[in-house]
Amino acid sequence: MQNETKSITLNIGQKSFKLLANASQEEYYRKAENRINSYMRQLSEKKRIADRMDLMGYALIYFAIKEVYLVERQQYVDTKLKDNLKALQEVLRKTLEGMENDR
Repeated sequence: MQNETKSITLNIGQKSFKLLANASQEEYYRKAENRINSYMRQLSEKKRIADRMDLMGYALIYFAIKEVYLVERQQYVDTKLKDNLKALQEVLRKTLEGMENDR
């Protein structure tokens, strides 16, 4: 079953986090785990930050900023799409009215 919940453990920054996850979404959790750990390794090597809590904090800030940007970008895209669909609907309405008047 794809909707069953299962217990998973993510290892981030040498710390284990036990979570309940929808079985169909476990792959997303694993990808997130890998991305966070990869970012923390890069940050540790580039900035020479050794403190695990500092690394987790920087990772949290980095991914939160990305999420905020993506949410705002999606809202902009949705608004533009809605506006374009309304304009298209108006063009179609006028075209159909013109075709009816031509009969």
